[in-house]
Amino acid sequence: MPWLSWARIVAIVGVVTIHVYSHLTLEWGTVTARQWHFGTFLQAASRFSVPLFLMVSGAVLLRPRPGERLRDFYRRRASRVAIPLVVWTCGYLVFDAWTHGRPITPYLFVQGFLWGKPYYHLYFLYVVAGLYLVTPFLRTFVAAADRRMVLAATVCLLGLSSLDKIQHFYMGGGGFNAFSYFVPFLGYYLAGYVVATTRLPWPRRTVALGAAAVFVGTTVTVHVGTWWMFGALGVQHGRILYDYHAPTIVVASIAMAFFLRAVFGDHDLGTATVPARPGTAQPDTARPASSAAGRPWWVTPRVRRYADLTFGVFLLHPLPLELLVRRDQPEFASPYVDIAFHLGVIVALVVGCAVVTFVLRQVPVLRRLV
Repeated sequence: MPWLSWARIVAIVGVVTIHVYSHLTLEWGTVTARQWHFGTFLQAASRFSVPLFLMVSGAVLLRPRPGERLRDFYRRRASRVAIPLVVWTCGYLVFDAWTHGRPITPYLFVQGFLWGKPYYHLYFLYVVAGLYLVTPFLRTFVAAADRRMVLAATVCLLGLSSLDKIQHFYMGGGGFNAFSYFVPFLGYYLAGYVVATTRLPWPRRTVALGAAAVFVGTTVTVHVGTWWMFGALGVQHGRILYDYHAPTIVVASIAMAFFLRAVFGDHDLGTATVPARPGTAQPDTARPASSAAGRPWWVTPRVRRYADLTFGVFLLHPLPLELLVRRDQPEFASPYVDIAFHLGVIVALVVGCAVVTFVLRQVPVLRRLV
C-alpha cells in the first residue's frame, strides 16, 4: 500500500531530524534565537515519527488473519526483530561504553538488556518486540469487537498514556524497562489499524487539506507552547509538549497518518481488488486495483523497496552522527550556515545509511541485521 511505504520513509526522516537537532533545543540561552527557533520548530514538526512507525505496524499486523497459526506468527516476527535486537543491543552497549570511557563488564550487558534502552534510540526495538508479543491477542479483540469498541479502546489507551507521561514528567517516579516499554504505545498500535480501516468521509483532497491544517496547527502550538514553557519553567520542565504521548503529538501523529493515506492512497498494487470494507468480507468496490503501469513512480511498488531500507537507516544513523558530527561539532559564525549544515547532515545521514543498508542487504548473513 503506497501510503504505508511513504509513512515509513517520512517517519525515518523525522527520526533523524529529531536526533540531529535535539542538542539545539537543549541549548536554550546559549545559541542564537534563530538557531533555537529553527531547531525547535523542526523538533515539533518531527515528533510524529516514532508514533507513525508504530501506527504502520498496527495497520499491517492487526488485520485479522484466520489462517495464520500462533506459532507461525511468532516465528516470522522473531526472525525479523529478535536477531537485530540482540546484535544491536550488544553492539551499542560496547559502542557507548567505548565512547564514554566506561569498562565493558558482564553487568553492562545484563543491565542493558533488562532496562531496554542500550542506546537512546534502541528502546524502539523493545517496544516493537512487546507489541508483536501481544499482537495475536489484539487481533482477536479487533475481530470480535465492533467499530466503536475498537475506537473507544484506542482513545482510552492514548489518554491513559498521556496522563501517565504528564504525571511522570512533573512528579517523578515510575519508568519503564524492557518488559514494559511497549505498554504506553498500545494506543498508537491500535490507532494505526483504525486509521487504515476508516472509510474516508470526504474526497481524498479534502481529507489531505484538513489533516495538513491540523498537523500545521498542532506543530505551531507545540513550538510556541515550548517557547513559552522554556521561558517560564526552564529546560527541564518545559519539554512536556514534545513527549510522544503528549496530546499535541497524539493529534499531530494521527493527522500525519491520515494526510499520507489521503495523498498516496491505500490500494494494494498487484491485487485483484481494493482492500475489504472494514467489518465485512466484501471488497469496498468491485473494480480492480490499478496496476503499476502508467502510474507515477511515487505510487508504484518501487517505493516499497525504498521503504524497506528505513529499518537499517534507523539502526545505523547514530553511529556516524556520534563519530563524525557530535565529537567534533563545528562552530559557525553565522546561524544561517549552522542551520544549513544541520540540514545537510540530515540528508547525508538518511542517504548514506540507506546506501549502506542496501549493500548489507545483499549479503545473506548480514541482511537479517537491517
